Amino acid sequence: MSKEPKIEDLKSKISFGIKIWLEFENKSILGSGWANLLHNLEKNKEGSLTQAAKECNYSYKYAWNILKRIEKRTGMSPVDTSKGGSGGGGWVKLNAWGRFLLKCYNEYLEQIRKAEKRLGELMKIN
Repeated sequence: MSKEPKIEDLKSKISFGIKIWLEFENKSILGSGWANLLHNLEKNKEGSLTQAAKECNYSYKYAWNILKRIEKRTGMSPVDTSKGGSGGGGWVKLNAWGRFLLKCYNEYLEQIRKAEKRLGELMKIN
């Protein structure tokens, strides 16, 4: 028969977290993973969706589908694209809408992190 843990030992293991996402007309359009993809596209000067997807551990197809879902849900694509020739050479870069969404998400996230910290200090579990 296993011994039950003491409640005092369990109390120290309790914490909390807050997750956020952006919505557009009540449809989710940007959470942490999708924001990370936009961030990786923004920092990727070559405009490689393949590289940005790889940095998120996403397949190229999944990353492309994320961009298409954002476009479908908002009516505007978050990226501009250029097709390459037969040997490749195309690119995908954030446009003004994509940069706005990423900026919005990051600003909300910063405020949530500050609130999380304050709540963590106020709500010490005894």
